[in-house]
Amino acid sequence: MSGERREQPGQEISIKRRGHDLFIDETAPSTTGPSRPFSEFLRDTPAKPLSAGVKAALWAVSIVAAMLFAAALWRLVNRPTPKPSAPRKARTKSTTPKKTDADHSAPPPIARFSTLTDQEIL
Repeated sequence: MSGERREQPGQEISIKRRGHDLFIDETAPSTTGPSRPFSEFLRDTPAKPLSAGVKAALWAVSIVAAMLFAAALWRLVNRPTPKPSAPRKARTKSTTPKKTDADHSAPPPIARFSTLTDQEIL
């Protein structure tokens, strides 16, 4: 094991040297900025406007998108009211037990709240 430990620093140095030789090209220019100013690039690039067909297609798509957006907003504001549905026919075979008059006889009791006095709060 001690032999492996002594070889590691030498291996690391060798790997770093090979990596430097393989991947770093010293002849390449090390400038990070553009080689020409932006004004030269702008002069060399000709203006090419869109054709009439492409413009018409873009306008048509934008009009359709605007109409869909307006329809969605209109539908959001003017929501349709639900129509009352017709009563359903009673089923002849029912799996649930029928409710009797005793189930509907009295409403559930209502809880009544009273105001608390100063003594009850403390």
